[in-house]
Amino acid sequence: MIKAIKASLAVTRRQVKSSLAVTRRQTNDAANLAPVVVTGSSGYIGSFVVAELLSRGYIVHAPVRGSSTNPNKIAHLQALPNSENLKIFDGGDLTLAGSFDSAMNGAGAVIHTAAEVVLGKSQSIITASVEGTNNVLKSVDKAGINRFVQTSSVAAIQKYNVPPNHIFTENDWNDWSSVEKGDAYGVAKTQAEQIVHAHFADDEDRSSIAVNPGVVIGPVLSKAHTKASAIFLRDCIYGNKVMNFPCTFVDVRDVAIGHVNALEKLPEFKGRRFVLVNDEKCMPQGGVELGPVAARLFPGHKFDVKPQYPESVMKILRPLSRIPLLGGHIMDEYQRVAQSTPIQFSNKAAREELGVDFRSLDVTVKEGIESIVDQGFAKLK
Repeated sequence: MIKAIKASLAVTRRQVKSSLAVTRRQTNDAANLAPVVVTGSSGYIGSFVVAELLSRGYIVHAPVRGSSTNPNKIAHLQALPNSENLKIFDGGDLTLAGSFDSAMNGAGAVIHTAAEVVLGKSQSIITASVEGTNNVLKSVDKAGINRFVQTSSVAAIQKYNVPPNHIFTENDWNDWSSVEKGDAYGVAKTQAEQIVHAHFADDEDRSSIAVNPGVVIGPVLSKAHTKASAIFLRDCIYGNKVMNFPCTFVDVRDVAIGHVNALEKLPEFKGRRFVLVNDEKCMPQGGVELGPVAARLFPGHKFDVKPQYPESVMKILRPLSRIPLLGGHIMDEYQRVAQSTPIQFSNKAAREELGVDFRSLDVTVKEGIESIVDQGFAKLK
């Protein structure tokens, strides 16, 4: 497993643009800076952020719930190159105030990737997101940390009350979603990001920045990661039914680079946000369209991906969902609109200002599937 992880990282490391090299020199040697805390550090995005920080010489504090009693949760982190600069803390429960205190003690920056991805129409999704964000910020304040990078989402940007050809940028905010429409997650991500921006806005000595990824796929570092958003690739291998809502993908390694580059741009880019998506257009059928890509990249193997919501079924359900009283039990407004509305994003700011050179979808799918198979998490058919 260690060999596979190191090989994966070695093959896929990107050179950062020369402008970022200047920024890095301005920060002096990363190893001499105060440690960086990565919340959600054992998670999919968080693990790759940890790997990226370690590769640049940072000392990393990683709060992981239950790590003292379940070493399997952190084995992939301890196998990373430069893991001697990684310190694990048992903690990081978003629902528990003070759970991040020990990890943040003595740190100089936080990259906050921890979050629960729960879809639906429950107010509790929003409440949990807001409370979790506030709990992290309380620990940040207590530790006197002055740089904060937040993992937000394109869900805090995209909305469905715009012209069909609208291209979304960092200037857009999701003011469409609501619990009643069925998109509590979109509300939760929007409110959490706004809370963070407001928290640091009036303090000239402290700064925050947000990164807003699309659907994150690519290589994995643990089996648990195949159950996160990388499940799209695992389901391609298995031929499972996948969510066929329109979406735009991005490589997890580019997301990690975007986070660390954003950190190195503070305080210059205080209050900014950056869309992280690859260069491909939105895929109208989402994960279903990864199947043909995988089949082309792995000739001789079968990737029989099936849509969770076939169009033949959707043609019947959409009009039925508009029937008063009954319709909401069939399909909510978010499901009806989102399933049939491709969303286009611009990654220009991330490319030109953060220096992220996004991998192609082919590279992401190929190396993602290879990573899953090589580590024994699935077998090609």
